[in-house]
Amino acid sequence: YPAEFTVALLNNQPMGFYSPAVIAGDAKRHGIRVLPVNVNASGATSIVEDAGSQTDQYEVADVSITIARHRACRTHDVRLGLRSVQALGDAAADGIVAERILHGPFSSFDDFAKRVPLKEEALRNLALVGAFDAFGEARRALLWRTRDAHRASPGFVRPTFAFTAPVAPALPTLTEQERVALDYRVTGIPTGPQAMHFHREDLARRGVLRMIDLAGRSHGVSVRVAGAVIVKQHPQTANGHVFLSLEDETGILNVTIRPRTYAAFKQVLDRSTAVVIEGALQHQDGVVAVLARRIDALDLFVRIAAREWR
Repeated sequence: YPAEFTVALLNNQPMGFYSPAVIAGDAKRHGIRVLPVNVNASGATSIVEDAGSQTDQYEVADVSITIARHRACRTHDVRLGLRSVQALGDAAADGIVAERILHGPFSSFDDFAKRVPLKEEALRNLALVGAFDAFGEARRALLWRTRDAHRASPGFVRPTFAFTAPVAPALPTLTEQERVALDYRVTGIPTGPQAMHFHREDLARRGVLRMIDLAGRSHGVSVRVAGAVIVKQHPQTANGHVFLSLEDETGILNVTIRPRTYAAFKQVLDRSTAVVIEGALQHQDGVVAVLARRIDALDLFVRIAAREWR
């Protein structure tokens, strides 16, 4: 039940070792699609959504995977909940669902704005993460119109003068990288590729391996890997050793840093959300890790906060 397990974890945050973004990334690597917020499909919290009977071709961990979905099999997706959207709040998320149940699905962005009393920032964030994509209007155009749509909201005190909403100008379509950046910023959960995907071409030229490539390498060989820092541990019982968990688009890797190495590269770790690690590959009891010798900063296009344990 991977989809159900993922939903349970997402709906009980904050908790545990990993952030919602890491939980969603692991689900995607196990063939579960993480679908964006949708005002006509999302619940207040994340839900399991029936994927139906179909065959989907899509990219998971940069490896093309065909997943055949049959009614005889239990194949589900994860649909992100409205409460994951920053500035929306639990009461507003519950109100959207209640309005949809009582008076039917929303027919357009303007219909939604007229029926649901939301603050402008909440309406804007819904548009930015694609909650209105099904209505066929570009996100940048919706962003242009959110202030005027907010004025039509039942929660807005109307001015005494007539107001005509301007038409949005022709605006460029968001790139995939821009959509992912908005996901990280507004919900913290990317529904598209993991952030490292967009650095892969440059990293490959530099001889940096993916996490998935390490299993085939020999114990003790020198390797270069890179990833977003998702966990940083400073156990008091580890005699000054520091342990990192790095994530790229293909998996998670544990990195051990000896005290002397940590002292040399502490400033890099303190200011970087992603790093390139050079060190010795370790295979032990079926677990792959790297003993770091050198740590360099990697400038990601998004900021990913690591969970730090001391």
